[in-house]
Amino acid sequence: MAQNSILKKSQKVNLADGHTVTVVKEIGRGGQGVVYKVVDKTKKELALKWYYGDLIKQPKVFYNNLKENTKTGSPSPAFLWPVEITNWYKGTFGYVMPILPNNYRKFSDFLLAKVRFASYSSMVDAALNIVAAFKDLHNKGYNYQDLNDGNFFINPQTGEVLIGDNDNVMGHGQSSGVLGKSRYMAPEVVRRDKTPSKLTDRFSLSIILFMLLVGDHPLEGTRTRTDIFTITQDKKFFGIEPLFIFDEHDSSNRPVKNLHINAIACWPCLPDFIRKAFVESFSQECLLQEKGRLLEQQWIHLLLRLKSSIVRCPECNAEIFLDVKEQAICPDCQSKIQVVGYLEFAKKRSNIEICVPIFEGICLYEYQISVASDDYQTEVATILAKPGKFGLKNNSNFNWTITAPSGKTSIKQKGEVAILGLGFKIDFGNDCIAEVFSTSKF
Repeated sequence: MAQNSILKKSQKVNLADGHTVTVVKEIGRGGQGVVYKVVDKTKKELALKWYYGDLIKQPKVFYNNLKENTKTGSPSPAFLWPVEITNWYKGTFGYVMPILPNNYRKFSDFLLAKVRFASYSSMVDAALNIVAAFKDLHNKGYNYQDLNDGNFFINPQTGEVLIGDNDNVMGHGQSSGVLGKSRYMAPEVVRRDKTPSKLTDRFSLSIILFMLLVGDHPLEGTRTRTDIFTITQDKKFFGIEPLFIFDEHDSSNRPVKNLHINAIACWPCLPDFIRKAFVESFSQECLLQEKGRLLEQQWIHLLLRLKSSIVRCPECNAEIFLDVKEQAICPDCQSKIQVVGYLEFAKKRSNIEICVPIFEGICLYEYQISVASDDYQTEVATILAKPGKFGLKNNSNFNWTITAPSGKTSIKQKGEVAILGLGFKIDFGNDCIAEVFSTSKF
């Protein structure tokens, strides 16, 4: 490591805006540099990333891009975005960013089962928060370029996410010179056919989502089982001949028993619509022809539908995912759970159906009943149950119009409950209507 990358305790570092920060201690090291805890003149704690100056390609271009990013500001509160860049010092530089709170854990801690989510809802919220952040990033004209498991820090209680390593973020069409991390790069980047872009970001995002929900890598199965990965094998398995472990047409890379335990256990527990999304995302067309990669908005629709499928098993109280048209089996007690019906919204979102199973405790969120809303946290409706009867409680600030199959209508205000019966329609307002369909008799 170059000596110019070592900072000492109590050393003052000059920022480009004329202020200074003082080094408190080293808190981490990576491939590009060292991260220190620092304080500004008000004693506010920040993080300072200080680069290995001899390892940066095109340092002036890199510096100017970082400086520009500090001026434009973060595209989302989820990013630990560069706040200010330092002046050059002994041939290198760094930048300050918000410091990571203590209640966030590394994504790798979840993969290694060092920490677990408090609930399925917090896990799905983490997925939603990741996708929403990258939607904001791409909409602001950036691409991330180096999306991998080391970027994410998650609060296991709430699913809140903070995203680090934002120094390689560039505008669309620009390149930082960093291709990414093995196992997370899009196949065309692995093959060196393309450089990172928002399209390759979306592939890497699908890898992260699969690992978050399933717990194993989507391309690592029987074919990739080896003690040591060589550069040639890495290029073959992740660039030239990648194969999804649950590919519909080729079973030669299925998960290995006693090795890929999470994939074998978790895949059958996911609803069919999520499994289909991953099958599409890792199809050969997607892997080798860059086709079928889901947009962030599509993932949000799917993940919110997944969030509205979380229930408690009536027998053992374990959390499970329900699908609207197939029987669920509790992975803990093996009880068979069948929904009596479901709400299907009249309009698709991004060509994706919005369906919600009718089961006690399931919630609807503002995003689902308002096309104009991006709020996937506020609960606006809850399904209630009594013996032989189901209802939907209005927790929103809107009046609902309920239309029975006979044509009779009624209004349900906040706090009131609409009885759910076959053929009933609920007009939530905002041009959003859902109808009750049955999978069995109500």
